[in-house]
Amino acid sequence: MSLFSTIDTVCPNCDVEAEFELAFSVNADRRPQLRAEILDRTFQQLECQSCHQLFRIEPQFTYLHIGGKQFLTVWPSTDLTHWADKEADSQRMFDKFWGPGSESITAEIGKDLIHRVTFGWEAAHEKLVAADAGIDDVLLELAKLAVIRSQGDGFSVGETALRLVGMDAQDNMILGLFQGADEHVFETFKVPRALLEEIDLDEEWDVLRERLQAGPFVDMLRLVIEPAPASVAEAA
Repeated sequence: MSLFSTIDTVCPNCDVEAEFELAFSVNADRRPQLRAEILDRTFQQLECQSCHQLFRIEPQFTYLHIGGKQFLTVWPSTDLTHWADKEADSQRMFDKFWGPGSESITAEIGKDLIHRVTFGWEAAHEKLVAADAGIDDVLLELAKLAVIRSQGDGFSVGETALRLVGMDAQDNMILGLFQGADEHVFETFKVPRALLEEIDLDEEWDVLRERLQAGPFVDMLRLVIEPAPASVAEAA
């Protein structure tokens, strides 16, 4: 089921505090409209009752789509520097409820689910777009690296991120360039889908492929962002 909770949050425009209902667990099989809202970027779009400004706070929820064999653990983009800790926490949670040690019914479902950890709205959005297009997300991340290499020094990786935002009529991948947690696309790149097959057949990508698949955080940013050390409390 999809689980919701009421929280107090402050409008970023007028600083008025109000209560809002947010989802902390999304079941796309039972509530397909929530999946549609994630794809059209209206999911958990809030409206301030004082100034009527529309805004979205950073996401933190789990997403289950059994029909699409997809499970996402979505964290705020502000947690990205702690990706190693969040990845480990997410894997423990997934294993508890969907792993071999869970109840037999959920374990049977869980063995077919692809678990991914994402940070921020656009990273979560991208996983759904890739799934709809039938694109392997590991190959997608390697394709992004190929695009960045071809652009020379034009990218500040970590401060900016490439995200799959859609496909065109010729089956080209449309990659959008985003700045931090901003949901505005600053630039787009059209990349032939055939590049994925080229990368898949090229053994020179195998080392990076293995590093990308080392955990459920399948994102080229894991290759360039050194994870912050765990706090003393977490280490204990």
